[in-house]
Amino acid sequence: MKAYQSAAPLRRDVSSFGGPLLWLCFRCLPMVVVASVVLLMLSSLSVKASPIEEVSPNDAQAGQLYLRGGSSAYQPAVLHGSSASVAVSGMIAVVTLKQVFSNPTTQWQEGVYAFPLPETAAVRAMEMRIGERRIVGEIREREAARKAYTQAKQVGKKASLVEQHRPNLFSNRVANIAPGEELEVTLEYVQSISYRDGVFSLRLPTTITTRYIPGVPQQDETFTAEATLDVLPDHGWAMPTDQVPDAPAITPLQHAAPGSDSAPHNPIVITVRLDPGMPLAGVESPFHDIALSRRAGVYDVSLAAGKAEMDRDYVLEWRPVTGSEPAAALFTEKVGQEYFGLLMVVPPAVEQAQPAPAREMIFVVDTSGSMGGVSIRQARESLQQALRMLRPEDSFNVIAFNSNYRKLFPRAVAASAHNVQRASEFVRHLSASGGTEMMPAMQAALLHEAEGDELSPHAALRQVVFITDGAVGNEEALFAEIQHTLGPSRLFTVGIGSAPNNWFMRKAAEFGRGTFTYIGDVQQVGDKMTHLFRQLSSPVAVGLAVDLPAGAQMWPQRVPDLYAGEPLLLAVNFGEQLPLQEIGIQGAIAGQAWQRELSFAGADPQRVASHDGVASIWARRKIAGLLDEKTRGANEATVKAKVLPLALEHSLLSPYTSFVALEQQVSRPQKDDLHSGPVANSRPQGQAGATYAYPQTATTGPAKLWLGTLLLFAALVLRATRQEEHDA
Repeated sequence: MKAYQSAAPLRRDVSSFGGPLLWLCFRCLPMVVVASVVLLMLSSLSVKASPIEEVSPNDAQAGQLYLRGGSSAYQPAVLHGSSASVAVSGMIAVVTLKQVFSNPTTQWQEGVYAFPLPETAAVRAMEMRIGERRIVGEIREREAARKAYTQAKQVGKKASLVEQHRPNLFSNRVANIAPGEELEVTLEYVQSISYRDGVFSLRLPTTITTRYIPGVPQQDETFTAEATLDVLPDHGWAMPTDQVPDAPAITPLQHAAPGSDSAPHNPIVITVRLDPGMPLAGVESPFHDIALSRRAGVYDVSLAAGKAEMDRDYVLEWRPVTGSEPAAALFTEKVGQEYFGLLMVVPPAVEQAQPAPAREMIFVVDTSGSMGGVSIRQARESLQQALRMLRPEDSFNVIAFNSNYRKLFPRAVAASAHNVQRASEFVRHLSASGGTEMMPAMQAALLHEAEGDELSPHAALRQVVFITDGAVGNEEALFAEIQHTLGPSRLFTVGIGSAPNNWFMRKAAEFGRGTFTYIGDVQQVGDKMTHLFRQLSSPVAVGLAVDLPAGAQMWPQRVPDLYAGEPLLLAVNFGEQLPLQEIGIQGAIAGQAWQRELSFAGADPQRVASHDGVASIWARRKIAGLLDEKTRGANEATVKAKVLPLALEHSLLSPYTSFVALEQQVSRPQKDDLHSGPVANSRPQGQAGATYAYPQTATTGPAKLWLGTLLLFAALVLRATRQEEHDA
């Protein structure tokens, strides 16, 4: 590299390349730099600053309430513990979730924290305890609940507000926590038990995988103004964007350093009382060590160590003794004058009479930053397993995506040994980085590449297998795209990681007329992918219909096709009396007619209320079905008009209803300020690290990088110019 001792040689060399015009650019560079700095300062006014000032995301812990003090530094509250007490009866689980916090500061505080729940949870009760005082939450319309909470907060009353932001993501605000005070927040929810391929399972999420926020950042008054009766500031790391306007509410901070069950940062105690109603061959938890006791057919399950770190989903599985697997089950509950039922029917297994038809398999794998660590290894192994299961008559392609997507082949190719080997090498070198721009990859996967718009009668069955953790914030837009683009394809989702976005994965498969498979550990890859491919090649139960009495309301209203090992699970409102006749269910499998009947004969009217939660599950399923109408093009005002009275009647959280608990007496003197701060969640187990992800255009990061380079170059020019003046 040539060194210059003065500006004159530099000017001569530059002039030889660009002449006087280029040298003029150098002379004007300082003014350009100043203008760039001014523009950057102006543009930064529309960008949200990090909510963390003295406590970084790397110092935050799961479920830890962060309180903002007078110095504007966030101070962590002490998390004394979390507990989940679960009662399982048949196909229904009632869960009581408690979290206990304290305020160790000398200032009055407001805490805001986000937490996960199962995507099927019907949240029906909430209360807050402070000392001996018990404040029961009331269900109200969302806007009314916010106004009541804000008014109570402003006058110094203790208050708590619980809201739903996604079916599996909620938040709780607690206002006017006194210095040194302890509080307990309790939620009660109901969920249905999953049954698949002969195994029952219960899932309790404990942390949240960081969602990628696509779109262009938008100015939000909650970042620049005090809260009003209608607007409450959120404390997530993300700004609102045109695609995810509620981004601040769904992006809680995470603790970067992992804890462990033996030395947890934030422990949780989980106990389950399991009354399966049938003899069991075994009870196990794939991700936690458990202690088990049994008495009179009822199992008491607890964590072997008594507690565990809140960094992964808790899953409990139980398998019936061979020969006692249920073919059908009916659970009922009476609420007021109405009877509700939860029906489960398992279609018979039918062997494939002829070889399964040729398939066009499109494998899509997420390689974004949130898939770092164990997740990308699970994804690679899952994809390798899928490639090994291809048959010579199949065709396939592989699409990998992060901030962009790339296809292995321009279009699907034959599953020859050579092509499969190429794909295997491609998969072996996949690594995790970048954003989760899922929409273009989804569009590419669902777009049929054959000539013409429609598949011919003899075309291969097109099946898309989508492998991801689902860590995105624009779920609704993706559902709409699947609904619009699916065509003759079928979409099968595979959830990866210790805390995937199960709501997105399950609902995407539902709109895609496929199934959802969850893989939480590398050791599960073989069994789970084998089961998935068995579903892909086995006969499907189609044309399912249910004969219900007049006036009965069933959800879902449209009975989906069922793949091998899947049960039919329906929630029904029978009205003011149970059916006297049998309920008939019929359909076809592999061209063979099939039917089954459920009888209410002998049902004891005094015991129909024994299955607590059936009515809540019915209402929750109806709300989910009504909200799906938005994805299919319905007007939101029309949907809200249907959902709101239903949620209020059944006292359920929804996008339009919230729980609010208000203390009647004033606690905080008006002379004392109230300070607010966010909550952080634990990083999911096995994840490479906390990744707070935007598109590259979403923040000023790239601009700052270029500006830094420009300033360094400007410094060289200025130095040379001053040297020239000195020499002169």
